[in-house]
Amino acid sequence: MSGVAGGHRIDRANVKATTDRYISDVLSGFAPFRGAEISGSYNVTSKDDFGDIDLIVHLDSDDKKSIKKDLQKYLESRPQAEILPFTSEKYTGRRSYNSGEIVSILYPQVGHDRAVQIDNIIALDRDETVFKKNFLDMPAENQGLIIGLVKTAIQEATTKKTLPDLFARIGLQVPNTDKKLEFTLSGANLSLRAYEADENGREVKGTRETLWSSNKWKDTVNLLSDYNLRKPFEELLDDAKATLKHPTSKQRLKGLFNSMVSIKSGEVGTAKAERKQDTIDMVNAMEKYTFFRDNILTEGKAFHNRSWSKNLSMADVVNLTACSLVLLYVLGEEGDADAKKYTKKLYSSYPNFSQVSINMSDLYTLISAFYVKAHMLDDDTYDLLKPKALPAWILRKYLTKIASGDMSNQDAITFFYRLKSTFGVQNSNVKQAISLAQRYNKLDPNSKHKLYQLLYGYFNVHGRIMDIFSTVRQKYFNSFDK
Repeated sequence: MSGVAGGHRIDRANVKATTDRYISDVLSGFAPFRGAEISGSYNVTSKDDFGDIDLIVHLDSDDKKSIKKDLQKYLESRPQAEILPFTSEKYTGRRSYNSGEIVSILYPQVGHDRAVQIDNIIALDRDETVFKKNFLDMPAENQGLIIGLVKTAIQEATTKKTLPDLFARIGLQVPNTDKKLEFTLSGANLSLRAYEADENGREVKGTRETLWSSNKWKDTVNLLSDYNLRKPFEELLDDAKATLKHPTSKQRLKGLFNSMVSIKSGEVGTAKAERKQDTIDMVNAMEKYTFFRDNILTEGKAFHNRSWSKNLSMADVVNLTACSLVLLYVLGEEGDADAKKYTKKLYSSYPNFSQVSINMSDLYTLISAFYVKAHMLDDDTYDLLKPKALPAWILRKYLTKIASGDMSNQDAITFFYRLKSTFGVQNSNVKQAISLAQRYNKLDPNSKHKLYQLLYGYFNVHGRIMDIFSTVRQKYFNSFDK
């Protein structure tokens, strides 16, 4: 048994007969009912049986929330032998379940002495019915891929300098707003959102507004006119690989796909689960995503700017040092030879970090400030930093491991734990970045991307001109500025 209702699987041969009887005996008696169509895997696969019946139900109303409640009341007013009590452990005895766009019920199967869950997917007009059918008749993996392509459409058009054309495809002009714009696709509609983004590029809560929405499927087709949405998944994925140009588009697509396409507990061991896993692996195997390829790290930029350095607080030095060490570690793990050279220079000239020179790298200057007074910083800052210094030999030990590529997973856990506790890091984003770095080699692509965003966020606000960040940002991190 499966689903909220606890229904049994239904044979393909019995789906239409069961649906026809449900429509004629039950739905036709509900006054706002205008029609219903089977959707989902029944239409697009050759499976022999199904876990439930997905039914798009057209109801005449302009208030979906209200009409769904009315439908619930109507269904529960029917005889219990017709609309059966749920048998699932969680919802035993209920006779309907209202969630999102759906009202679920348990209904007797034609041809068997058992019941099937029917999901009534509510549409309020013909356009919405067509939209839902087109979307739901696609396999889950195609849905996830197309949602990702819609989500990245604006940043792709911005990169390709075709933003006005993108909006013109659906009869719109580019909105005049300072907010971040984003198209989003669901099983209900295509919409354009605007929201304020924080320093990490995340949506600021309470700032979202929907500027436009459409339940006409042709608008989705037109928006993605660079793609043939009817292509099989593998071919559509190949097209996405070839056309996505913005530095973060593939990673965003991966994240969205992995959140959309998941293997449910009841699917484990089935052909459906195998197919889902295959498509997840294909998407995650898209071009390796990293901000840290082929960059050349320069040295000594920030501390030539006295107005910047003199305004650094103790917390700024702690956080910038921590983020810089995390960034060097990540660069090293990604095989960046220049980052390893940069790291080696940190301890080669002055192993105890006891000399200060404006001609040294910015990170060396930050590190040395824990050990000796640096004229580039306020005197009080040194007094606050001194108790937070790691023993020089310990810092040198782990810098040597980063430079040589010999930092084990346990080394990373030990070093970054000690760094965080000794430094007394308080900034929540920096603490989270350190925690992610401790298990960097075990992170999935989405978690790595999260780490990159956290590093970007802190550097972009507090250390934008630092040598370790400015060159890397120019080639990779600048994608977050869009």
